[in-house]
Amino acid sequence: MNYLLFVVYLVAFCWLLLRIPFIKKSGINSKVILGLFLFKIIAGIAIGWLSLHFYGTGNDYWDINREAWNEYQLMITDPGKYLTNLFTSGYPDGYSGLFSSYDSYWNDLRGNIIIKLVSVFNIFSRGDYYINSLFFNFFVFSGHVLLYRLFIKLYPGNKILVMIGCFLLPSMLYFSSGIHKDGMVFLMLSLFIYIVFQCLEQNRVTVKRLLFAGISLLLLFSLRSFIFLALVPAAIAWIMAVKTKVPALRTFIMVYLLTAILFFTVGLVFKKIDPPEVVTQKQAEYLRLQHSDTQVELSPLQPDFSSFAANAPQALNHTLLRPYLWELPSKSLLPLNIELAAYQVILLLFLFFRKKETRVTNRPFILFALFFTLTVFLLIGYIVPTLGSIVRYRSLYLPLIITPLLCSIHWGRVKVKN
Repeated sequence: MNYLLFVVYLVAFCWLLLRIPFIKKSGINSKVILGLFLFKIIAGIAIGWLSLHFYGTGNDYWDINREAWNEYQLMITDPGKYLTNLFTSGYPDGYSGLFSSYDSYWNDLRGNIIIKLVSVFNIFSRGDYYINSLFFNFFVFSGHVLLYRLFIKLYPGNKILVMIGCFLLPSMLYFSSGIHKDGMVFLMLSLFIYIVFQCLEQNRVTVKRLLFAGISLLLLFSLRSFIFLALVPAAIAWIMAVKTKVPALRTFIMVYLLTAILFFTVGLVFKKIDPPEVVTQKQAEYLRLQHSDTQVELSPLQPDFSSFAANAPQALNHTLLRPYLWELPSKSLLPLNIELAAYQVILLLFLFFRKKETRVTNRPFILFALFFTLTVFLLIGYIVPTLGSIVRYRSLYLPLIITPLLCSIHWGRVKVKN
């Protein structure tokens, strides 16, 4: 029965997809849109099946689905509690521990938002993981379309390359398709970036855009506060670079210098706000987790500038270069090793076969994507001590740097050289 229900819902979503104005206006052929959507659904099925096959039901994806069924039961038996428990803290410290990874309302909230969403899907799915995955990815698919619509404006005439960068990067497609925070983070990030791009391009801010931007930022902060904090200076610099006559690169450098100064000094003025201590504590919490097969050496951070500066090369090495092609602590990493090696080849092709023509109007956004992504990668490298988690966390931000690289390579010259 569940198989038949899955097919019925899949057909219904495909029909609906082709009638959503926002997707219809993307300029992508209907058959191609359906093909890309099916790739998304297959990825969602794959991550659910593989996680169940290798780890049993005791893994994050299936745990969320199980907890969502419990929430669905609560919806039926106690609707009042169901509607309020998302905002209620059961901890003695109440709503403290904003950045804590344990025993904190805010840490639980990150998962509870997804659980609450999936509990609504259970009205139609009766708790079936794969049907819930279908519903979940129907919404997350919009994030890919948002990025496509943005990048096709920046790189008109590069439809296939933009499509690859926004829909088909393997780790991004895979990890954003599981029932987890990753897909929602990807969607909210794409929504916020697209809204800012639209406001700057059209030089027009509307109440609707402000509302959606506010919702996306609020959910980003709730789901992954560090991503929100990395996004703020990047967005400010992007807006200033467009709105002022100061050269874009100079604007970004000034904003990030000021951000770095505030990061290391705000704790001297406001004792309860100490960003270096928060990052240091976050790393310590990760290091206390059970040892993984893909564990990497991580130098302990101290909450001061010299320690962060000294650890930066290691952090960027972990996020930009690892896992190395020959590094295989777990067989499951092999496809990710190959993928990362392919991106490194793309970077080399960009350096040697870069298109000479550039559009100055693209520069503020490209700098935003670069500064934001590198900041996120730096934070991931500082905090996360396992390659399995690193490849998952960084996957969501790859479209922001890989898509511009793909579209900036003179592929005709590459073919001639070959």
